[in-house]
Amino acid sequence: MQLPWRAAPRAALSSPLTLLVSIATTLLLGFVVAAAALHSSAAGSAALAYQQSRMCQHSVHPALDGDGLPLSTAVTMAARSDLGGAYSRIGRPDFNGIATYGRFGHRPDALAHLTVVQGGGTGLWVPQTIATAARVEIGDRLTGSSLVVTAIYADLAQPVDGWWCSEAKTVVPNPLAGDGVSTSVIWVPSAADLSLLPPEFAENATVSLRFTTAPLSTLAEAEALGDKGNARLTALGLPLTRTDLLSGAITAARTSERNVSSALLPLVIISVLVGLAGVGTVTVQWAQRRHSELRLLWVRGASPLALGFRGVLELGLPLVLGGLLGLVAARLLLPLYAPGVVLAPGTLWVALGFVLAVVLLSLVVTVLVAAWRAHRTFQGRARSRRLGLVPWELVVAGLAVLAWFRLSHNGLGTALKPGSLPRIDVAALAFPLLVVLAAALLATRLLRWSLGWSHHVQWWQVPAAQLALRRLAAAVGPVTGVLLVGVLAVGTIAVGSAVAGAQQSALDSKSGVFVGANSTVQVSQDIALGRVALPETLRGNTTLVGVSTGALVVDPTTFTDAAVLDDPSSVRSLISDLRRDGEVAPALRIGRSANQEIQIAGLPLLKPVAQLPSFPKLGTRGYVVARDSVPAVEQVGSWHLWSTLPLPALTSALKAEGINYTNVADRARVLDGLPFLTVEWTFGFVAAIGVVLAVVAAVALLLAVEVRRRQNAVSGALSTRMGMRPSVLWSSHLLEVGALASLAMGIGLVASFASAGAAVPRLDPAPWLNPAPMLPDLLPLLGSMVTCGALVVVVAAWLALRGVRTARMGELLR
Repeated sequence: MQLPWRAAPRAALSSPLTLLVSIATTLLLGFVVAAAALHSSAAGSAALAYQQSRMCQHSVHPALDGDGLPLSTAVTMAARSDLGGAYSRIGRPDFNGIATYGRFGHRPDALAHLTVVQGGGTGLWVPQTIATAARVEIGDRLTGSSLVVTAIYADLAQPVDGWWCSEAKTVVPNPLAGDGVSTSVIWVPSAADLSLLPPEFAENATVSLRFTTAPLSTLAEAEALGDKGNARLTALGLPLTRTDLLSGAITAARTSERNVSSALLPLVIISVLVGLAGVGTVTVQWAQRRHSELRLLWVRGASPLALGFRGVLELGLPLVLGGLLGLVAARLLLPLYAPGVVLAPGTLWVALGFVLAVVLLSLVVTVLVAAWRAHRTFQGRARSRRLGLVPWELVVAGLAVLAWFRLSHNGLGTALKPGSLPRIDVAALAFPLLVVLAAALLATRLLRWSLGWSHHVQWWQVPAAQLALRRLAAAVGPVTGVLLVGVLAVGTIAVGSAVAGAQQSALDSKSGVFVGANSTVQVSQDIALGRVALPETLRGNTTLVGVSTGALVVDPTTFTDAAVLDDPSSVRSLISDLRRDGEVAPALRIGRSANQEIQIAGLPLLKPVAQLPSFPKLGTRGYVVARDSVPAVEQVGSWHLWSTLPLPALTSALKAEGINYTNVADRARVLDGLPFLTVEWTFGFVAAIGVVLAVVAAVALLLAVEVRRRQNAVSGALSTRMGMRPSVLWSSHLLEVGALASLAMGIGLVASFASAGAAVPRLDPAPWLNPAPMLPDLLPLLGSMVTCGALVVVVAAWLALRGVRTARMGELLR
């Protein structure tokens, strides 16, 4: 027979609630799959941006370096790049008969990036240290050359700005090194002027070829630049050493993108299955609402499959519209859930393909469910509950156990090395989510059983609770569905937030232990000997620490002012007790170090008197001795200033007092944070999916209340007419909805906190560094969840009572 094709889409308008639910279901489906594609692409771009932030801006393009060359050859080679630098060997240039160590160099536009102390012009620019040592003044001529000094500039020192970053090893001297090892550069105004230098500078020159590039946004741009740059260097044909930092950055970014995508795949599959189950539920409700029409069509000869396509004609357009709206929402909300907003070319088309695929699956599910419903209803087959008899919670729990074994054995996955990215073991990463899913399935099964036996409960002495229980039992299907989605929502939000927060704190704490403080610099032993005083601006925030092989020499009075410590008062108490008495110096034993007297070069005989599990800079192995216990501080390996100040503030204070330093370290940049960020981005998306599920649970709860509005109105109105106080009815609805929300929140939080607490220490991107990741403070998250849950409960109870307050008894009874 011919089905009413044209009337079907228009007939859907008679059930606006079904239309809205259909659109919302595929909107969420489309959002999940599109957001996963966009998030993965954004993660790759964000990883590239992070790698670029750690690279010198002139080292992004592949570069060339060489040394031991004739100076004329170096000048010729340097001219073949955008920013070619040519530097003579270190010699002893003579201006006034007082020769000191120095080298000459030229780099295009270098003079514009120097700070002039005196003079200017286009002659020789002499660094202030050389000018002071050799008593150079403006107008002096270089002996053996026609070049004249026209400016004196402030020496470059770490940390240098981005323009000098790639040249730092050449242009920044090490003031603590021996004479002639390194020196500042005397700059000439043009490359041709290097040929005017005295003959002793004509050999053993150094050259660097750098190329300017615009900042890269996507991996495709980076790969294109890498290919073009390497081809460019090959075409130059110069016998120099090639440096290609970009290829490593691209590899790391690709690995990060792949890790995020693979880690999200199980979550996306689970979300799609839940969404398709929602589509099936909507189709069942549609079949119930269209029962009379479907029976008429079946009697007239329509097959169950034809009736299934009848459902697509009515629900298909809303399902397609919802999927496209999900894609739009995923794109617009990208800044809220993704690590960046830069997408690779074609990513939106890939996301559209995924959306169309899940929309097609939704249409197929609609056809099959509608056909199955018609077949079961009109052809008289007995119900089959085989799927309901399967203990799904045990199946999922078994998968969780297997995931735990993988997690406890492998951690994140492959064996890690410093500076490498982990290849994430997806099965291990899924452990906390599998625990939450198993808890949700178990909770729904127990709730279904409990509500099945609830008619035996007699709580009439508390009528509000009795009525709430009766209403829950009367709607066991929607109630268990809301509980399932609610537990998953709470659990995924908690797991995602806990693991992401743990990665942030782990990166911060590990970098603090690795450096020891926010910033450190190596200084000469003059400060330790008291010959040079520490600047006043550094008092109270900086301490002097001696470093020998396997030991630290600390000042008990100032160490806790600067060092990164979990319990400063305890450490202060321990190191304050390290008072030397005799030839043996008392020491703190750190971690797994031997508990016996030990001799370390440059230090007296050390005897452990107390123990700490870990210590800044030492990690879990070494010894700590008080500075007063070391009689010969000049024999200590090296001395460092540790400070709570940012590195630029620390070095500025030292430069202002003329204190030399070297080997700077910044806590914010010392560790490659990309492995931590990869895990953080992955679980940040998990938390975002949890928010989506929370919206689904809240909307499902409110829709369930709205669908039962007439039933609630009849029972509530009759109850109030029979003498029940409105406050009792209000309390009853609050108990009904509040009990459901409390169960979802309690089970989700317990399952997520327990699983995350077990998993977080093993999700360690840098296991060779202490401390291991730990759960962050989750009280703010708990407070926000309780607040949002309470708001949903109040709104749902208000919706239920609204029908009672506006009901007309005559119409209800009729």
